[in-house]
Amino acid sequence: MIRFLCLSALATALIAAAPAQAQSRRELSERIDATEVRIGELEREFMAGDPVAEALIRRMDELEYQVQALTGETERLSFENRQLRQQLDQLDAELEASAAPSGPSMDDPAVAWMREGLDGADAGVDGSQIAIVDPDDPHAEARAAATGVLGGAPAASLDAAAEAAPTDPAIAFDAARARLDEGDFGGAQSGFEAFVRDNPDHPLTAQAQYWLGETFYVRNDYTQAADAYIASLRQAPEGVRAPDSLVRLAASLHGMGRTEDACATLSRFGRQFPNAAPASQARAARESVRANCR
Repeated sequence: MIRFLCLSALATALIAAAPAQAQSRRELSERIDATEVRIGELEREFMAGDPVAEALIRRMDELEYQVQALTGETERLSFENRQLRQQLDQLDAELEASAAPSGPSMDDPAVAWMREGLDGADAGVDGSQIAIVDPDDPHAEARAAATGVLGGAPAASLDAAAEAAPTDPAIAFDAARARLDEGDFGGAQSGFEAFVRDNPDHPLTAQAQYWLGETFYVRNDYTQAADAYIASLRQAPEGVRAPDSLVRLAASLHGMGRTEDACATLSRFGRQFPNAAPASQARAARESVRANCR
């Protein structure tokens, strides 16, 4: 600003005081250069000797230092905030995992398919469904005590039912089926494994193998599920659960990523079970679409 005022005053003075004869541009240029040098010297002397200017410069330096310190503190707090957010997200995930049910949801498609295949039970006089498949069974009371109302609490414990008729395989089968219907897949697995182990040649063994496969399939254990379905097919190639066992075997292969094997298995369904129930045929068609078979 000082330089601008000085230059303006100099130019005005030169114009006002110029003699009649014009001066050369060279002379004017030299005078202007000399004046600029002098103005620069005066400006430096002025700034160096002005206590107010020096105080302002010191204050500006202090403010710059404070801004740098605050910037560093902000970055540190942002980093700590991100760490806390990550810890909270991890804690939320752990809480959700601990609160989640240990088994698959009853609304899961695999569970829905399993329940669709469960045998219907006779209705009691009060309308409740009691798990007794044969009213003339001599062990009817023991069966009722073991299974109770499907989907509800058993009327008596399974251990008491086992003591009532410990050697009757049908009771053990019904007890495992009751656990399956209640969604106790671990208990059903143990029950069917025990049944298959203790009754390798029983007429219900093929069905037990099928339901054992279901306990694995609904929990996405496709390898063990496939083994159980194969065992069911070998036990009773034309049994009541054979069509569904074949479809579920294909679904297990698809779950393992063996889509070609799954489609090859499904291609045998029509030839092997031409008279299969409409429900089983519909399951085979759905699985073929799901595996994108041609």
